[in-house]
Amino acid sequence: MSKHIVSRNHITFATASLVINAGLEKAAELKTGAAIVVTDGTGEILAVASTVGVNPRGWRGGLAKAAAAAGIGISTEMFLDKRLKQDEVLWKALSNNPERMFVPGGIPFKADGQTVGAVGVSGGHYDDDVKVAQAVVDAFDALIKSE
Repeated sequence: MSKHIVSRNHITFATASLVINAGLEKAAELKTGAAIVVTDGTGEILAVASTVGVNPRGWRGGLAKAAAAAGIGISTEMFLDKRLKQDEVLWKALSNNPERMFVPGGIPFKADGQTVGAVGVSGGHYDDDVKVAQAVVDAFDALIKSE
């Protein structure tokens, strides 16, 4: 392989389809609406699922959170707390991008320290969005550990 070429690993559609159900189960447990989007490591959609009654366009918020988490490699909640709250210029610059949402509810999937995908959840209060997203990440982590 050339030193001028890099390769990245990404989760598969099959994996995204498996782990997204954990988010639907968590949303039902919390009695909250959720639009859940799972992306590959570049923030492109692999799978989408929504609870009954959630805003039909809610997936857009989930995608924006997942794309942000995939791009920065940490949760949107952590990035908001550690970076954006301390840097008004950065906050203004990033908040003008409609394709990224730096609101809690986006978490990357990690394998061997590398971001291989992300989940973003929108539709409930952002505290519940985080819990639903974490359930999806926990399911992913359990799947990877079971190999």
